Amino acid sequence: MSGHLIVKDPLELTIHMHYTDTFIYDDNWPIFKEAEAMTNIKLKGTASKASTNSKELFNTMMASGKIPDLVHHQIKEQYDSLGIEGAFLELDGLIEEHAPNIKKFLSEHPDAAKFMKAYNGKTYFLNFTPDGPAAKGWFVRQDWLDKLGLEQPKTVDELHALLKAFKEKDPNGNGVNDEIPYFSRTKLDGIYDLLIQWGVRGGADAAKRGFYADNGVVKYGMYEPGYKTAIENIAKWYKEGLIDKEIFTRGAKARDILLGDNIGGITHDWFASTANFNDILATKIPGFSFGPMTPPANTEGKVVEESSRKQTHASGWGISAATKHPVEAIKYMDFWFSEEGRRLMNFGIEGKHYDLVDGKPKFKESILENKEKTVIQQLQEEGGQIELAFHQDYAYEEQWTNATALKGIKEYIDNGYIMEAYPPISYTDEERSEFEELNAGVLTYVEEKLQRWVLGVEPVNDETFSKYIKELEDLGIKDLLALEQVAYDRYMK
Repeated sequence: MSGHLIVKDPLELTIHMHYTDTFIYDDNWPIFKEAEAMTNIKLKGTASKASTNSKELFNTMMASGKIPDLVHHQIKEQYDSLGIEGAFLELDGLIEEHAPNIKKFLSEHPDAAKFMKAYNGKTYFLNFTPDGPAAKGWFVRQDWLDKLGLEQPKTVDELHALLKAFKEKDPNGNGVNDEIPYFSRTKLDGIYDLLIQWGVRGGADAAKRGFYADNGVVKYGMYEPGYKTAIENIAKWYKEGLIDKEIFTRGAKARDILLGDNIGGITHDWFASTANFNDILATKIPGFSFGPMTPPANTEGKVVEESSRKQTHASGWGISAATKHPVEAIKYMDFWFSEEGRRLMNFGIEGKHYDLVDGKPKFKESILENKEKTVIQQLQEEGGQIELAFHQDYAYEEQWTNATALKGIKEYIDNGYIMEAYPPISYTDEERSEFEELNAGVLTYVEEKLQRWVLGVEPVNDETFSKYIKELEDLGIKDLLALEQVAYDRYMK
């Protein structure tokens, strides 16, 4: 334990942590008590447990001028701006002198290091870094394919034919054509997920919807000529009843309802949670098999998956400029990047949450088999998997991901289906303000028009698409792309 001792005499550092309106630092979290035993540093939370608005509470804390030693936040750019103004310490020198684990991590993860820097090239904020490249994939009712004597679709045309077969040939065998061939629990995102079938990038990150880089040039998928063809076909599929008629309204429970009612055929969703339905519905629906599907080759002949797990995350923490203990604070942050600190945050406490088996942490059966709470819920209740700055270990998730999901994840990774994600670029204050103003108008119009076209409220043709393009330009799409290009180029340097 003494190998991580930071101070000889016990030291208390204060921390503001209140994020997603839910997670508030708890002085009694066992995982942080374990860290205290190892480092001799105790954290004292200052955030009100009565508040349910993280953003408002952060702003109130900053306005008060009473800033604790360590401050957690979810909005990196706001934090960076406050750091540049002098509220938070620049961390680069402290890391160089006192944080060997952070320094090693940043040297081995240049994209994360780049993301953590503010637009002025300095670091004020260290971020939570997720692990594992795969996020979502295609899933199909394999038992329905087998019943109809069909194979997984290899092209967009074959996907269309399969959806029609699910619609017309009663694969659930109840004598009624009640099947919903394609469904999604993510409303508009369920339509964006289809665009790539016609080579259009919809943008897997909802926060930066539509943006992608093509050989260093920033583009916007829903402003490209190919978008017309994609929406024409999606509207056609919707009219044919191949897409859930309630896709824009059904929402988060769509997967539970449509799979549970034995009527959902194909979806695009997270590997682990979607594959779990094979266990959930095993006794309810005899023969139920909902398995990963290779992405059909799109109209450009490419077999690709646009979604990927974020390799950087906006949540993290930094050090107040008013602290009297900057060295101790950075050393404490560095602890969570050590082998033992990383394991503690990812897996919890040895002997309580996991045991070491052949040198690797393995969750106890009592954790894995808990029917009331997921593994991550059990950890978070005790201070694990909290989004301060640490490097997540995918091995923690792999242990509770079933074999069906792991098979799909392996296929998508090994075959290189996952496309390069758009980088998490940073803006100056002026750029951020301009981006938010322009993007709000553009995205609102894009989504309104998308729904009207898909629902058949108005046709997709040369005339309506030309008007759409003109309206995007009137709303400032060219200025938005120019702004984004500047920020992208700065990030890539």
